[in-house]
Amino acid sequence: MFSDTKNGPVLVLELNELCPPILDRMMAAGELPNFKTLHDSSDVYVTHTDDPTLEPWVQWPTFHTGQTESVHGATELDVGHLIQTPRVWDALAEEGIDSIVFGSMNADTAHKDTVFLVPDPWSAGVSPSAPAYAAFHKFISFHVAEHTNPNAKPTRADAMNFMKFMLGHGLSLHTITKAVNQIAGEKTSSGDRKWRRALVLDLLMWDVFGNTWSKRRPRFATYFANSTAYLQHRYWRHMQPDVYQVKPSDTEMQNYGNAIEDSYRHMDSIIGKAFNMVGPTGRIVLATALSQEANTRYEHIGGKFVYRAHSFKDLFAWAGGPQPASFEPVMTHQAWATFTSEDAAIEAEATLEALQSNGKTIMEWRRTANRIMFWCGLISKTEPGFEITNARTGDRKVFDDLFMLVGQVNNSQHSRDGAFWVQTADGSATRHTNKLPLENAYSIMMDMFKGTAKSASQVAAE
Repeated sequence: MFSDTKNGPVLVLELNELCPPILDRMMAAGELPNFKTLHDSSDVYVTHTDDPTLEPWVQWPTFHTGQTESVHGATELDVGHLIQTPRVWDALAEEGIDSIVFGSMNADTAHKDTVFLVPDPWSAGVSPSAPAYAAFHKFISFHVAEHTNPNAKPTRADAMNFMKFMLGHGLSLHTITKAVNQIAGEKTSSGDRKWRRALVLDLLMWDVFGNTWSKRRPRFATYFANSTAYLQHRYWRHMQPDVYQVKPSDTEMQNYGNAIEDSYRHMDSIIGKAFNMVGPTGRIVLATALSQEANTRYEHIGGKFVYRAHSFKDLFAWAGGPQPASFEPVMTHQAWATFTSEDAAIEAEATLEALQSNGKTIMEWRRTANRIMFWCGLISKTEPGFEITNARTGDRKVFDDLFMLVGQVNNSQHSRDGAFWVQTADGSATRHTNKLPLENAYSIMMDMFKGTAKSASQVAAE
């Protein structure tokens, strides 16, 4: 697994929001052997960010650019195409080093010839480098953005295009078996197994990433996975029930009590795949950007609940005013509404303000030029028959006709600390005690390539 000369490819595993304390606990218990191997051959840091915006998480641009939020300017998802600050793969491209960027958050590139990009599932403003990957990105994005919408179904054409793509881009027997077992388990199990779909999604993405890697053989690559972050937000209460006033039921504990630890074991298998991929001369970097911790701020009201519109289009139609040209769901209950002009978006803010209960708006939003990120601001369970009023028209409507209860999905909150492990050239290990500013990770990654860049003529000759 190790070589005296580690001058091969560098693979950055961006395992979103994994938590250093959980990693330490499970490694100590012998449950994460591949993480332990990586840990024991790496410079191990705990990163820290002082970026003001943690909701939604936008720390990946800080990690990628080596600049804080005040410089790169990202405060939302799906703004990668607006970031002007060069990323690490752009700086490497200037040195003749080619890259694959696979699912990295808010990513884009100015070096289309040497950086092969597959955007994250929440990005509508950036397209894959190869048109053939559009069917893959569209299908994955649909399932990530619409996973809380029971009425959303991919079209038959989209599903067929996705399967055709997968069959030609690395779909493995292992993943097929996992997917079939998942479907069968959902039908036959007495408990809820649907949360495990997130793990199957990782495997589908890894198959495509691995296939792309084998064809392009990059010097630098990133692979992003979000399943553990998603499951932590959902099921931290079930991992640490003693921390919360509102306890999960016995049935919930049976269904979800091991969800988070299972996701870490799943990530450990991906670390193992990564070791096989980079080979004895390659190096792996683990990065999480942020981590998570228990969220007990809402226990006095029974926990935080969120609501999603049944139909974003129907919601805006009832609100009145300018209608969006398109909707781009990004999170559990949030979406972008894109308007034809900034003036229309400004006017639409007033229509959102008018959706009220007892004279107070139920909506929250942020506007960027001609786009509005919006969501329902209610966080407690509503009573049957609860009504809201359109203050502009005087119309009243039963809340449940417009919104569905997604559930208690914020059992954890973001922590400013993250894991950053950099496999060393000689296999030695150092656990650094001082926290590393997240933006400083950029220069450490760049230093991994000192003296290894190839000229354009060398690259062309290979």
